[in-house]
Amino acid sequence: MMTLKKTLLAYLRLSRLQTAAVTAVTPLIGGLLMGQQDIMVLSLLFLIGFFYHIYGFVLNEYIDVDVDKKSIDLQTKPLVSNQIPRRSAIILSLSAAACCCLLTLYFYLAIQPLAFLLLALLLGGVYDVLGKRIPGSDFILGLSFFFMCLMGASTVSETFTTVTYIVCSIYFIHIVFNNAVEGGLKDVDHDTAAGAKTLATRLGVRIQDNTLFITRPFVLFSWSIKMIFIGLIVSLWLQPQTQLSFSLENTVQVLFLMLFVGIVFFTMHTFLSATTFERTRLKRLFSIHEISSYFLLVISLFPLIGLSPTLLLLFLPFLWFILFNVILYGKALQPQV
Repeated sequence: MMTLKKTLLAYLRLSRLQTAAVTAVTPLIGGLLMGQQDIMVLSLLFLIGFFYHIYGFVLNEYIDVDVDKKSIDLQTKPLVSNQIPRRSAIILSLSAAACCCLLTLYFYLAIQPLAFLLLALLLGGVYDVLGKRIPGSDFILGLSFFFMCLMGASTVSETFTTVTYIVCSIYFIHIVFNNAVEGGLKDVDHDTAAGAKTLATRLGVRIQDNTLFITRPFVLFSWSIKMIFIGLIVSLWLQPQTQLSFSLENTVQVLFLMLFVGIVFFTMHTFLSATTFERTRLKRLFSIHEISSYFLLVISLFPLIGLSPTLLLLFLPFLWFILFNVILYGKALQPQV
């Protein structure tokens, strides 16, 4: 029988708590883009995003458990190892979705926030169910995050700025890349064994005798998505509210932006040119890549949202990620997912 400590740890791992803050800031950023400065309101948006994270990731674990059983590396996952009953997982997921809706209904008496939230929950659920069955379903999950960002913005106004639409689109394309490219590479071994229909497997990515074969079509798709991401970041720099200035006062901002652009390109080139399937190394590269991509977005928003919110958005998800990786898995940049 599992002890209380082990049970709690299993549920926290099931919820992928280490990345919860990265997801939870999505509606919070939406609110900040529209000028929301009330700490209580922003905290509530973070809490709604937190429950949205639990709903989506626990449901994903529930749906994918049979696929995960095909991988030797994933035998310790809570559902695969039967540490948590599948019935408990679905109850947790649906309860988190209910919390999102109840908090939104209680604090925001407008139709738009609830409508965008319901769209985000619906699309996230559709992705979880169909993600391994329909190639390109990653775009469905991207739309879920797009509407989650709009949900946060709609708590301030029903009319959105150009910057808000650009940032929501950045979220959309960022999530598509994370799932289709990084997720596709990370899970290609058991996805192939389970017959999963992901973009990676459909574009010919495979493993043979521990050799990773990454095809040219997959590389082309990956770079195309990432260049769209960079293009949206550049368009953000050109907006009047966030216009990137190369004056002496903004030298630090410019240097950091260039640094993270370089890290994004370097890590991407490294994992797309990999020839040996080393899940541990790939996950480490993906973590660095995702953090750098997120930092690019946040630092680009500095002229609009100010110093304090920028620092909060930079350090809260990053420190949360490091802290809970160490607590749950004993390693700062290597969660067992």
